[in-house]
Amino acid sequence: MKNQLEKNAGLSMIVGSLLGVITMVLHPAGGDINHLIKISPVIISSHTIAIISVPFIILGFWGLSKRIGMDRTLSVLALITASLGLFAALIAAATNGLTVPFFVDSLADSSQQKTEVAQVVLSYSFSLNKAFDFIFIGAICEAFLMWSVLLIKHKIFPKWIAVLGIALGLGFLIMLISGFTLVDLHGFRLFMFGIMAWTLAIGVKLRN
Repeated sequence: MKNQLEKNAGLSMIVGSLLGVITMVLHPAGGDINHLIKISPVIISSHTIAIISVPFIILGFWGLSKRIGMDRTLSVLALITASLGLFAALIAAATNGLTVPFFVDSLADSSQQKTEVAQVVLSYSFSLNKAFDFIFIGAICEAFLMWSVLLIKHKIFPKWIAVLGIALGLGFLIMLISGFTLVDLHGFRLFMFGIMAWTLAIGVKLRN
């Protein structure tokens, strides 16, 4: 039963990763209020997929920590850190992908004055969303580093998986600290495709 549960966690990781990839492929570029109104169905659908993916990925991360050992402090800490990051991503997806479209839809045919005030509200919303993105990126990178160190130490998976996890975690953290923009669409796509490659590999190995 225990092995089957870990295998199911691997499948869950694969499903969550693929949903994350679909999200980033569908994710549209932003724009002014009129543009946001026009693309609001795509914004809602892409972010809904992202929200759906979160529990799948959390179960996958649990399976990874379980395989490493839930009696190891760093393994549990990595799981908690990654889960907090995914919670921040969940809030960001709800804010940017659901709240904003609902808000701009109510602005159709509004007066110029109301539109200008709404633009200020949207600017604050986007700033808040970036804060949650920073939390998500930082937490996932930290968790990747902790898991990867344990994978190398205990020789659980092939070494290249741990090396890739360290390269991604450390590389994206350095980019974040050095001021590289990871929270715009192109930077976030780069980050997401990178971490999804690692989580897909983990999911496949958990299935073995």
